[in-house]
Amino acid sequence: AELEAAIKTLEETTLRDEEARAAAYPVIQRAINRMEFDVSFKDAIREASPAKKVAAALAKFPVLRWYDRAFDRVAEQLVRTKVEGDRPAIWYLYNMGLVVKTKSCTFGIDICHRKAQKLMPLLDFVLVTHNHGDHHNMLLLKKMQAEKKPVISNFFLSWDWYCRELEKTFKIKDVTIHCTAADHNKHLPLAVTNFEVVCGDGPDAFTLFHSGDCHRADHLKPRGKPEVFFGHCAIGLDFMEAAKNTMPAGMFVPLHHQELGHLVGRWRCVAFEDEPLKIVHSLRAAGFKAAMPVWGDRIV
Repeated sequence: AELEAAIKTLEETTLRDEEARAAAYPVIQRAINRMEFDVSFKDAIREASPAKKVAAALAKFPVLRWYDRAFDRVAEQLVRTKVEGDRPAIWYLYNMGLVVKTKSCTFGIDICHRKAQKLMPLLDFVLVTHNHGDHHNMLLLKKMQAEKKPVISNFFLSWDWYCRELEKTFKIKDVTIHCTAADHNKHLPLAVTNFEVVCGDGPDAFTLFHSGDCHRADHLKPRGKPEVFFGHCAIGLDFMEAAKNTMPAGMFVPLHHQELGHLVGRWRCVAFEDEPLKIVHSLRAAGFKAAMPVWGDRIV
């Protein structure tokens, strides 16, 4: 009952209702932490797990029902939402995953979810920052490829959309995608593609910047001033340095918290109160705008 109440609070509020959400965060975190040494929960987040195993995991770990409901919520809102100007609608799905709808098309960035392939009919193209399983769903990518829909990445061969250059630009309808290479960490140099995405062609065009698992602020190289920046909250990226020196964004959004694939070990799931909220509060104290979404939130 306590967990369902916490989930309901998060579902019925927005990322701007931080005071109302505060009591729900530790409840959700305790539910996630209880899965840490029981890997059976992963049967509910794999791309093609048998339905019986998924049902068992959902019954054993009720917080995973929120994981599924967040997907359904985004998909439903995506269909209902109509965008008329250059300002897109942007939803947070899971991990580093975003779904973006403009006035002319819909696309995803780092979509990783067991239901991800169900989004294929709604998506015009997909962007993937790098070849790690917590940043893509291979079933979705293959379905996009089968339908000859663009998949822009540095690893998935998709006709003219493969991007292994240090810099490259693509144009799809009214969306321009500027790609730049960045280090994931010192052991994986230039393994990540940063995406600066410009929605619209005129003076009111809206720009978002997604850095995937980039860990260096000096590898963030926007051509303009993004309205919103999305970065990994626990890879070592210095958000404050970025805000002051390399990323003149209107709002900063730390993601990759509550990523379930890394519950055990060095890269375990990051608690709400740990890195993401610390980043948000420190940026605000320095005069910058910042927000922390949860699964299923509409950000813009």
